[in-house]
Amino acid sequence: MDVLDLRTNMHMDRLPFLLTVLAFGAGATTVRGQSALNPFSAAGRAAVTTFVTDYQSIGINPANLGWKGRFEGKHVTFGLLEGAYTVHSDALKRADFRERVLNTDFRFTEREQEEAGRIFANAGAMANADLMSIGLSYANENLGGLAFHVRDRIEVSAKFGQRMAEILFRGYRADYFDLLVLATGDTVANYANMSPDSLAMVILGVATEPMLLGRVVKGTDIGMNWYREFNFSYGRHLIRTDNFELDLGFGLKYLLGIGIVDIRSQDNRLDGFSSLSDDFQIDYQNVEFMPGARLTGGMVAFPKAVGNGFGGDVGISMLFNKAWKVGLAVTDIGAIRWKGNVYKATEGSLVDLAIGGLENLDVISGLEDFVTNSGVLTWERAQARVLPLPTTARLGAGKLLGEWAEAGIDAVLPLNDATGSLRNPVFGAGADLLPTRWLRFSSGLVVGGGMPLKLPVGLAFIAGNGTWECGLASRDVITYFTQTNPTLSLGLGFLRFRF
Repeated sequence: MDVLDLRTNMHMDRLPFLLTVLAFGAGATTVRGQSALNPFSAAGRAAVTTFVTDYQSIGINPANLGWKGRFEGKHVTFGLLEGAYTVHSDALKRADFRERVLNTDFRFTEREQEEAGRIFANAGAMANADLMSIGLSYANENLGGLAFHVRDRIEVSAKFGQRMAEILFRGYRADYFDLLVLATGDTVANYANMSPDSLAMVILGVATEPMLLGRVVKGTDIGMNWYREFNFSYGRHLIRTDNFELDLGFGLKYLLGIGIVDIRSQDNRLDGFSSLSDDFQIDYQNVEFMPGARLTGGMVAFPKAVGNGFGGDVGISMLFNKAWKVGLAVTDIGAIRWKGNVYKATEGSLVDLAIGGLENLDVISGLEDFVTNSGVLTWERAQARVLPLPTTARLGAGKLLGEWAEAGIDAVLPLNDATGSLRNPVFGAGADLLPTRWLRFSSGLVVGGGMPLKLPVGLAFIAGNGTWECGLASRDVITYFTQTNPTLSLGLGFLRFRF
């Protein structure tokens, strides 16, 4: 009889906390969404809504497709393999990534395990990635602007309540378990400063006053969302005079759901949902990864979907005196129907635990051992579920400062609590500076979204009067001068062309 059977006699298909491997595994080693997923050229600027043009307007403000481009005579813009990612943690320090996350040889002492549990109490990590495989747009004075792209959107987050953080890192040594079962069959009290020899004999922790899982995970919010988006957008001016221009745009998108995990506690009750692609190679019957399971390049390029849906974006842009810009957009209106490998977490009590917690911060492999052996959560097959997209509102204003500079401000507001939504509004101010026709600097300041003040920086090279463009950016350079609240990020694109 395994640990799951010791803990509960429910007769059902089980998928314990294994489903959170992706959510916390990617989250704490690297981790709710940030200001929004932006193209690489905008990652180095804290304001975006009134800056983006051509296919990079998709998902931000499609009305900008109606604007005249900076480069005269260029009607077609084409891009391949553009991407940006961001990783942030309010629990780890910058040195921890190098010394304790990337260093797979590192192992906690018992005291360090206890300290890790305290550090991650009411804290965690978040990450997102925006990976565009192809983008294409066409602009015409009479027709307006048409654009299409294919991109993968991935958001991962993990925030742990105090009790869950301690159990995660300390396992059966957590204060929650007051009895320890030894390999000899004897039962002893769980006490501080237990000798290494005694610890080596422990095989199980038992709680004589078990709590419902909703109370165990109280304060914990774990989410992962990965879907592929096929978006067609259109924008055109409705009014255009010498002193005023009004543009309207919309986007329609078809969505393929690759995976979702959503675990949280609401009013001391557990709420958990999961639907993951077969490509994650989870053996649902035996509650473990299949032998040799790993995501290959082919699986990432052509994943098997477990859901599909539709969405939309709408936006308005205005230009005053050919200098002042105003933009308003609502994006990700819609939902995905998750129908494959659907599981929901069931309420029950956590009675016992069979492992000693994570040995290091390599939680991708560490959590695999933790969840496949512990059975912290119990899951059962469920019906398909329709879940909304993380709908967002954008408000922006900016000013063109001749041909060589542009400045703007942005506010990004969450409109629901869907998986991948912002926790809080985000506000930013940024600028572009073009000292020559072939070089563009970007920078700004951004705050909100559950993170401290950030200083993004970007650099782009432009050749042939816009014929070819490449660049890279970071969403925060303050990280490289401080230890707390690290944010690692990179925006990169080198195959962007105009004709």
